[in-house]
Amino acid sequence: MKKNRSLGRKILSAMVILVIVMLLVAGLVFAIAMGRLSKSLAGSNTTLSETVEKKAAGYMTDQSQNQLLEIAAEKADIADAMFSEFERGVQAAATVAEQIYSHPDLYAEREVALPDAANDGVLTAQVLYSAQADPADPAIGEERKLIGNVQDTLMAINGSHEEMASIYVATESGITVQADYISAKKFDENGSLLPLEAKVRPWYQGAAETGAAFFTPVTKDLHTDRLAIMCGIPVYRDGELAAVAGAGMYLDEMDGLVHSIKLGSLANACIINGSGQVLFSTYRSGTLAAVSDAADLRLSKNAELAALAEDAVNGGSGVSVLSVDGVANYAGYAPMKTVNWSLVVFLSKEAVESPKNRLVASIRQMMDEGYKDVTTHIRNASYMLIGVLVLAVALALLASVVLSRNIVKPIRQLTDEVESIKGDKLDFKLQLHTGDEIQVLSDAFLSLSERMKKYISDIASITAERERISTELSLATRIQEAMLPNIFPPFPNSPEFDLYATMDPAREVGGDFYDFFLIDDGHLGVVMADVSGKGIPAALFMMVSKIILQNTAMLGKSPAQILTLTNEAICSNNPEEMFVTAWVGVLELATGRLTAANAGHEYPAVMMPESGFSLYKDRHGFVLGGFSGTVYREYEIQLQPGSKLFLYTDGVPEANGGEDGKEMFGTDRMVEALNRHPDGTPREVVQEVENALAGFVKDSAQFDDLTMLCLEYKGK
Repeated sequence: MKKNRSLGRKILSAMVILVIVMLLVAGLVFAIAMGRLSKSLAGSNTTLSETVEKKAAGYMTDQSQNQLLEIAAEKADIADAMFSEFERGVQAAATVAEQIYSHPDLYAEREVALPDAANDGVLTAQVLYSAQADPADPAIGEERKLIGNVQDTLMAINGSHEEMASIYVATESGITVQADYISAKKFDENGSLLPLEAKVRPWYQGAAETGAAFFTPVTKDLHTDRLAIMCGIPVYRDGELAAVAGAGMYLDEMDGLVHSIKLGSLANACIINGSGQVLFSTYRSGTLAAVSDAADLRLSKNAELAALAEDAVNGGSGVSVLSVDGVANYAGYAPMKTVNWSLVVFLSKEAVESPKNRLVASIRQMMDEGYKDVTTHIRNASYMLIGVLVLAVALALLASVVLSRNIVKPIRQLTDEVESIKGDKLDFKLQLHTGDEIQVLSDAFLSLSERMKKYISDIASITAERERISTELSLATRIQEAMLPNIFPPFPNSPEFDLYATMDPAREVGGDFYDFFLIDDGHLGVVMADVSGKGIPAALFMMVSKIILQNTAMLGKSPAQILTLTNEAICSNNPEEMFVTAWVGVLELATGRLTAANAGHEYPAVMMPESGFSLYKDRHGFVLGGFSGTVYREYEIQLQPGSKLFLYTDGVPEANGGEDGKEMFGTDRMVEALNRHPDGTPREVVQEVENALAGFVKDSAQFDDLTMLCLEYKGK
């Protein structure tokens, strides 16, 4: 008791001093921290404002650039789709014309009418001639009636393309068949029919020279003064140019496309052609206005504008910052690949930065208000801390007295009881009811004592059970080994063959099995099989399958019949839905004729005299146990004296190894190992494969059973 009171007083004094010191230190640290926090907040407020301003400016600039590029790409794709569709229409006309020239015997003669002014405004097919072509020439007439078969195609194409002005096929001989709405424009002021010199037109010459689709520069239509572009595509007959299919396309929609871009009053757009010239623009004046004699922007003194035009002409896309007529702009541009034009969208820096400036001002105001709120909370917290310190000291004194009385005695009792646990004495009998962590600790020791005694009992039971299982697995391994023939040579009184086999299970017992037996004095049965799965279930299924196969074979059945009867027997009672792959062969000892059948098993390897081992890719039937009613087919191999047969399960080619431990051994390495000593005994051949596997697998874990069998036929 004296000791206990002394410890209580020590605890009381130490706790009081410790609490007071801790509270004072905490108050001092808090005061210093609040002062530093106030200064840090002021600095952080400024830094954060600047950082947010930079981030916001960068983000909004990136967003504007991305929006510009997306709009430019979207509009460019729309325009490019129009040109692409227009080009496909011309290509369709060229394809039909080339088909007509290539197979004239498939087409009847078709007349094409001369232009009639009365048809003006109506889509009409008509024929025109060059001044050098004589319509009365029989050859011209014959070709006109042949190429006249294209008029329906021209009418259909023009009728389905609203922006198409005219579509035509002009021949090397001077005939032009066209479909358009301007029949009256084909006559001069005297009403005489005008000749059409197609071969001097840019669309004809460009297509003839390039041998591909050719788009002309933008020009004004001869009859309407509307801006248009022509496309020509060559037509060949027996490798020679026979004609050019062409069409004209009004570009009204291009101007409408440019003006459809809406990004506010400070945004503009234009289309640049492959020569760097502005074709269409929302700029009414200045450098980027669309004028008839527009300059090549690539030669502009404005280096930024020249660089943008150069990249755009080369099919590039992106966003640039440049000045246009003294106004700073962001410019996004994207290509129209079909005609090698580019669409450019401009947005002034003022429009981009105006939202950013408003956001920055709002952020600064918010940060200043937040700083004022934080400093007010710090001041109030300081006042509260002083009151909390005073109250904490008083509570610490009271708590120290109570703790010194209620903790020491149960701790001593607990210590004495714990020290009594020694050697085989594991009983813990103390039960405290203090209602705190000491009681929890006491209960924990009590529970630990009980669990330790139970663990010792469980360990003894588990050890005994493991020994029993180990003994049973060992017995199962010996039983399985005894089930497989393992005496070599197996039939000393049968000198017609030699045979050797091994089975190395991945676990204590496996699902692979081999078998060989004399069906009668003149026939040897050989089996190689692999049961699905591993371990004891596969081993049990393996034994059943082996017995069924052998019993069926001993009835004198053929390999195909053996597999068929075995499959029916397995399917009749197979609730676990396991299956077996199997190769069955019957060797006629007198002649060397080997009759075999394969139920989903690996290909056998065969060696004939004077040649090495190679895979015999026989025809597989379905696995045993898969479906009832399966019928198997058999085949024959004529073995000569000295021939060898090598059988194996999938554990051999699928063994993992190599540098990364994940590469498979494969049948190529297996055949290579077989051919290292092909003239050796069956035992030596099998050992060569085992050595090759060991060198390949190295330290990798064996994951499947390894089963091999080698048979050598020696003959009489």
